[in-house]
Amino acid sequence: MTLAGTRVLLTGGGSGLGRHMAQRLAEDGAELAVIDRDAEACAALRAALGDSVQTFVADLSEAAQVDAVVQQVQASGFAPGVLVNNAGVIHSEPLVNLLARGADRVHSREQWRRVMAIDLDSVFYLTGRIVDGWLATRTKGVVVSVSSIAARGNAGQSAYAAAKAGVEALTRSWAKELGPMGLRFVALAPGFIDTASTRAALSPAALQRLQQAVPLRRLGTPEAVYLALRQAIENDYMTGTVLEIDGGLVL
Repeated sequence: MTLAGTRVLLTGGGSGLGRHMAQRLAEDGAELAVIDRDAEACAALRAALGDSVQTFVADLSEAAQVDAVVQQVQASGFAPGVLVNNAGVIHSEPLVNLLARGADRVHSREQWRRVMAIDLDSVFYLTGRIVDGWLATRTKGVVVSVSSIAARGNAGQSAYAAAKAGVEALTRSWAKELGPMGLRFVALAPGFIDTASTRAALSPAALQRLQQAVPLRRLGTPEAVYLALRQAIENDYMTGTVLEIDGGLVL
């Protein structure tokens, strides 16, 4: 599949890595539609990319909103050949907080459900609707879902790690199930990427320690993740795999 001229539906494209993906997909000639729950971010993206992007506002953790936004995308005449499941949230919380007392000692059930809904349920809901459309039209589409190195297990991130491990399991399951129909499924697992949110969340000392733990001795760039995304889209013999973009951190 050649990216130029291909219709790509990208979730969470209003900010962070998703915003970089949207910019680069448009530059490389893809026809782009973005779903994001932030209406202001969608407006800013349209202002930046102009006619090369359509935007739709929805909270993909809600099944009813997924169904509604898919209908909106279809009504607009946009028929994607690629789905990029990028929308997500990072949450850090220990299973048991030894410094707290009472019910607050144990990981919040509300936060567990929130993270699973945003990071895993959304992938399940949206991919099912898009794939159903592809099967009806015999479209040989590609689904690329953003995971994380946390899928291997990360101390203090029970919900996030479990959700991303689920994304990778879905990727492999769907590749086996739907490969005979010509559909491909790939996951991307970034490590520590140099973004504004990363630098806001970590102190300079913590960032320095992270860089020393990476064999390449530096953080990744959003462009490194985008190049892996493009490879996943264009390599027609790639499916059921997880591309790790982590500078060798998980070796």
